[in-house]
Parts: sequence; structure tokens; C-alpha cells
Amino acid sequence: MLLLSRFLGGLGIGLITGAIGAISIIDWNLSIHQDDTDDTDKLSKSEDKLNHPALRYGIPSSNSLHLRSDYVVSYDFRTRNPSWVLEYIDKDKLQSNTQVQRSLSTFKTDPQIPEKFRVHPNKFLNSGYDKGHLAPARNMTTSQKSMDESFLMTNISPQVGAGFNRAYWSRFEGFVRHIANLYNGAFVVTGPLYLPKKKRKSEEFVVEYPVIGKPPDTIAVPTHFFKVILVRKNDGAFASAGFILPNRHIAPDTALKEFVAPVKVIEKYSGLQFFEKLHHSDESDLCTETKCALVENYQRAKKKSNASAKLETKRLA
Repeated sequence: MLLLSRFLGGLGIGLITGAIGAISIIDWNLSIHQDDTDDTDKLSKSEDKLNHPALRYGIPSSNSLHLRSDYVVSYDFRTRNPSWVLEYIDKDKLQSNTQVQRSLSTFKTDPQIPEKFRVHPNKFLNSGYDKGHLAPARNMTTSQKSMDESFLMTNISPQVGAGFNRAYWSRFEGFVRHIANLYNGAFVVTGPLYLPKKKRKSEEFVVEYPVIGKPPDTIAVPTHFFKVILVRKNDGAFASAGFILPNRHIAPDTALKEFVAPVKVIEKYSGLQFFEKLHHSDESDLCTETKCALVENYQRAKKKSNASAKLETKRLA
């Protein structure tokens, strides 16, 4: 979490509001600035409200917030999915680390979640869906603990495997790492969406999605996933971009720009506010600053090219 503070030079920035009930602002320094009168007043007013007699035996809650070594997650008890996951990816996380081995990590139930809302890895058996990381394991290279934390089920959503989690989505994560490298760091918010679709022969819209398991202990399968990326340029200005990808097989040659979405639209769909203390009018469009395209698998392409060249040589011999 220190990296977040360093990156913004101590500037407190609210990330997401409305996601975790009584907690409305995340401060990068994990504290309230005492010289910020507005924030202090807000905190005092919130504490006064907690003294309401109706809240004597607790506040109904549907989310819990967890600070991990290299990411933060808000977990949704109702859907048994993350509401959102936040990472700060810097160049250190882009380096390989022989001391950290993914093979030593296994999917685990998160003991910090109330037992009735926990997801066991076995729930995914024969479900037809992959256990999809929202904070990618590939980014957790700082320590074995960090890698292990990425395998907690609170970081997992059901994802279509072939053509998505193991293909296009994985390449998309590679694009995000490319952006982090290009700008010496990137904030990335990832989360599930449950989007409405129009009914056939009707003007009505409905929200439909499969679930894993039997009621009432079900895991929602998101219809889509979003990512919001924020970077700071060399001149100190910010640039951002949003993406919405369907949770289905995506043809490998599909251009990433087809999934670009305005951040405001993602906010409306998700019910979240991103980076609310930034002056969004000063932000530039990341996809006009740099090319928003998937990083190709050059090694595979090179092998294919070499194989074709060998066949052509044999044909001409």
C-alpha cells in the first residue's frame, strides 16, 4: 500500500464510493488528513449517524473490504463475487522473481468472510467455468504471500475458459502490464457486471445470468467484466480508459477498441464512482495517448513464421 502513497506524492484520492456501506472513501495513505477540514467534518458526521438508536445491534451489510499485500478487494456477499478489485502495478511487479512460484499457490476459501458467504474452490467443479483472477496472479511477483493472496476466492469470479479467461482476457491483462510499463505505473480497477439485454420482440430489458450451485448458496456468473485504468503522465496530468468485455468466447482477432467504454458508463452500470477526487475534466483519453491494442504473442507468431519458412524451403528444394 505504500506504493499508492508514493505514486501520488501523499495526495489523498478517493477511489470508490457507494460500494461498501458505511465506508465511503478510501484514502491512499490509509488515514484521514488532519489538515483537511472537509474530510474531518465528514468523518465526524458519519460517526454521529452511527449513534442512531436503530443501529444498536448492527448495520445490515452486503460487502466487506480487504487490504492485501498488492491489491484491495471489496467482496459482495450476495453474488459471492468481488464487487471490485484495485491494483497499483509498477515496474517491480513486471519483473520476474524466481523466489515466487505460482505452482506453490492453491485456490483457498477466504477465512475473513462470514462462513455463510464463503466460496469453496470445489464449487467450481463441473460448473463449466474457470476460477478467474480479477487481480492477476501474474502481477503478484513481490512475494509468495502476495501470490498466495491472489488465489483467495474473494479475488475470483466465474469466467468462461476457452476463448476468454485462457485467451483474450489473459492477453488483455498483458496489455494492462504494457501500459503500466509505458507509464511507470498504473492504477487498475477490475470488476464484474450484470448487464441488461433487450427481450425478443419487446422493448423491455431484463437482467439474466447463470448461477453456480443451488439456492440459496449460489455464485453469480457475471455477464461482463470491466477494467478502468488510470495513469499519470510525465507532465503530471492523468489519463484514463475504460473497457467492458463480455464473459464469453471472443475471437482472437477482435480489436480491443471494440470494448472501449466511457468511464461514466461503467460507473452507471456498476454503481461505483472511480477516482472521485480527481478533476475528471483534466483527464485525457488514454486510448488517444497510446495505442489501445492487445500485445501479440510474438514468440508464438515467430514460431509460426519459422515453421512456414521451413515448409516453403522444403517445397522449393
